[in-house]
Amino acid sequence: MSAVESLQGGSHVAVFVLGESGMGKSRLIEAVVAELGADVTPVRIHGSASLTKVPYGVLGPFIVELPVQEATSQLAVLRTLWSHLEEEKRATQKPLLLIVDDAHDLDEATAGILAELAAAGWAKLLVGAAARPGLPEPLLQLWFEGIAERHDLRPLTLAQTTEMLEGELGSQVLPNVAEILWEASGGNPMLLNGLLDDAKKDGTLLRRNGVWLFTRHLNSHGDRLTDVVRRQLLLRSPEERQALNLVALAEPVSRELIESVAGEEAVGSLIDSELIRVTGSAGGELRLWHTVYGDTLRNLISPARSLQLRQSLLRRMDSEPTSAEGLLRHVSWSIECGAEVEDRQLLRAAVLASRLYEDDLARKAAALVKDPDLQMAARAVIARTRYNASDYVAAWEILDADFGQGGNLTSLLTGSLLWAAVMCALGYTPAEIMQRAQALQPAGEHLAEAQPENAEAIRAAITERLNTMEAMVLALAGEYPQTSATADAAATRPAANNLEAAFRFSLDAERLLATGKGLSAFAVMSQAVEAAGADHDELYFLTDFLVVRSAAAAIQAGDWQGAENLLAAFVAGSGPSLISFGGGVHAAHGIILLYQGKAAQALNTLSAALEALRLTDPQQLFALTAAMAFAAAAEVGAQTKAELFLADFEAAPAALPRYMHSLAMMAVVYGKARLGNYPGAIAELKRLGRPHPEMNTAGLELEALALCLALGDTDSAPRLLELQAGLEGPRPAAICAYAAAISTDNAADHLEAAKTCEAAELWTFAALAYDAAAHAYRAAGDTLRERMANSQRKRCLDRADDLPGEETAKNDDSLGILTRRERDIVALAVRGLTDRQIAAELQVSVRTVEGHLYRSYAKLNVKGREQLPGIGGR
Repeated sequence: MSAVESLQGGSHVAVFVLGESGMGKSRLIEAVVAELGADVTPVRIHGSASLTKVPYGVLGPFIVELPVQEATSQLAVLRTLWSHLEEEKRATQKPLLLIVDDAHDLDEATAGILAELAAAGWAKLLVGAAARPGLPEPLLQLWFEGIAERHDLRPLTLAQTTEMLEGELGSQVLPNVAEILWEASGGNPMLLNGLLDDAKKDGTLLRRNGVWLFTRHLNSHGDRLTDVVRRQLLLRSPEERQALNLVALAEPVSRELIESVAGEEAVGSLIDSELIRVTGSAGGELRLWHTVYGDTLRNLISPARSLQLRQSLLRRMDSEPTSAEGLLRHVSWSIECGAEVEDRQLLRAAVLASRLYEDDLARKAAALVKDPDLQMAARAVIARTRYNASDYVAAWEILDADFGQGGNLTSLLTGSLLWAAVMCALGYTPAEIMQRAQALQPAGEHLAEAQPENAEAIRAAITERLNTMEAMVLALAGEYPQTSATADAAATRPAANNLEAAFRFSLDAERLLATGKGLSAFAVMSQAVEAAGADHDELYFLTDFLVVRSAAAAIQAGDWQGAENLLAAFVAGSGPSLISFGGGVHAAHGIILLYQGKAAQALNTLSAALEALRLTDPQQLFALTAAMAFAAAAEVGAQTKAELFLADFEAAPAALPRYMHSLAMMAVVYGKARLGNYPGAIAELKRLGRPHPEMNTAGLELEALALCLALGDTDSAPRLLELQAGLEGPRPAAICAYAAAISTDNAADHLEAAKTCEAAELWTFAALAYDAAAHAYRAAGDTLRERMANSQRKRCLDRADDLPGEETAKNDDSLGILTRRERDIVALAVRGLTDRQIAAELQVSVRTVEGHLYRSYAKLNVKGREQLPGIGGR
């Protein structure tokens, strides 16, 4: 619309639309032309790369009658062109609009004539051009002079990508779909559409139970994207195509190396066209501008041609790549063209690929390892790729066959931690796992006897591994020490390594969670993250494990912002692992919404998360998510959905840490009670809150009693108050404030509790507190305050039920006709303040308040205070 207004007005003679290829320049130009409609006489001129050096070449169709000897005369060309344009204008009697696409390919002479036409007011220009190399100088001068408007099209943001996908697919798009497509496309609409179409076509992107999600890692060499890349290649010279192919096959690769093969001019042209980019601190490495071009380009190169290019590059290389990414490309390229790769390099590449979730490459590289001493490590890599896909049985079969084997210490310990993690995922208890893990002891003794000079180090390494393994399986199962004395005794021996330290912190956090100290647990999990460090090669999923435990602590405490920041940071750094671990992130978001009382939103989020977890569930969160989805469905009365989620929960393996398993069981009981078919729900919830009466499980009891209160069991209030002193965080404090108000049954206390619950963003409890206040006022005969409390209750329920952004829109629609002062006064009236209280709040007279309210009633067509927007019970 800005471009249309500029072309219709008198201050601008041109509008320039710039952006990289695929940003939508042509689409935007056509939208502008369509908006202008019959108000202009459109004349189209297309830039051409083949005519860039031919003066007036693109004007050929307009100057065909010009004698050859005058074809280079600017005046003659201008006169002939103008004559042609005048004929077009006379036919329509509308102003001329010259539409120039691919203006970056115009020759200087043509650009000069177009600029003159525009500057003289004979025609207006609507011009599209690539951001690099950009507009020719004569056109750019119009912008410098302030008589042209310029629009630079930027890549789509994540929010815009999400909006685009929801418009294409519908609202039920798993968030990690948008995140992955946005990152892969770089926000480029053309690439985004290509990736989307290809993913739908090959089954990478599927709709399951109404939810769009990825079933595997994104394929970036489908038909649509291949067509896009082919069109790009057709525009390039042979040297440029060679340079582009070499970068695709070897990236990141030395600029000097590519220039020695393809020439400096070809490399420079590709950089200017934003097909490749220069990276590295010294600007010495080349990469593709869009990484998704890589697979497509490589797929278009035949194995024979690939081998030829590889040999031409290797002849000029002083050494093999040293960076992780460079090594992966080097090995992948070698495998693709059938070249021999040394076993240790294959294994290193396989490990790196599995860490980056490039599972196909990891398996290919590992399968090619021939050295018997390295094959056990290679099999462990293959098992790891099976774990990535939640195929725990296949992973266990590989690892268990090798467990306790190996001719040296490295082989003996390889994969042992992953073996234990897989055993946990399959439902084995820590005791069962550690009993079977003892097989490492005799194997270690055998090695020590065979290598007496290293015997002490071997025995120490075996002991350290068993200790780390025990800390890990206890943490994964959530089997924390039952007493502080036991915990202190366990901590007397210093942790042997970072992993053991991290798992010990996690166990301590689990114990704190069970006792209701969510903030302390969150702080301890921060220590666990710090202890773990950044490089945990054997347990690459450790970060995800720590994030899940940290989020659980923040959620119990009601530190919503802390939880959201944690999850956002995890998503930002996850990359391809979002397909494997993204379901857990969305489950956490859904649980936050459910705890806040936003059951309808929670149901949408949890049901989407559940579909992702059906495919991959490395943290074993499916059962918990199904239970929470069941509770959300029951809360909103979605009986059919609730039954499906309950069936999912009952069919899922209960491989959860103890605390989360208890939460899942409570959610199921609560959901059954909401559906009206569980008369013993209150007693069952209280039993789940105190599984071991002799232990301190105040955190579990908080969750159980909160659900009892939500079900209307006011008898739970006294016990909550007994627990209050030991609980941490705004959420427990708000729930206990509501329990305290129940105990006094005083209207003022109920109102205060409601405000506390609002501040903690617990909308259901706030509504319950306002409802209790309304009942208390009714019993006292105070109908005005009763109406006020009911209006506040309705507002809280609306806040819980509204989708994001709805509430503001509603208020704007109903109150937009009021002045700012009238809106302020009405807002305070809706909150239940008297005229005198409003006057004191705004420091005006009571008469002023009365006058503003009277005028507001007339504007809103209501009779009085009780009919104001937001007033009234539900």
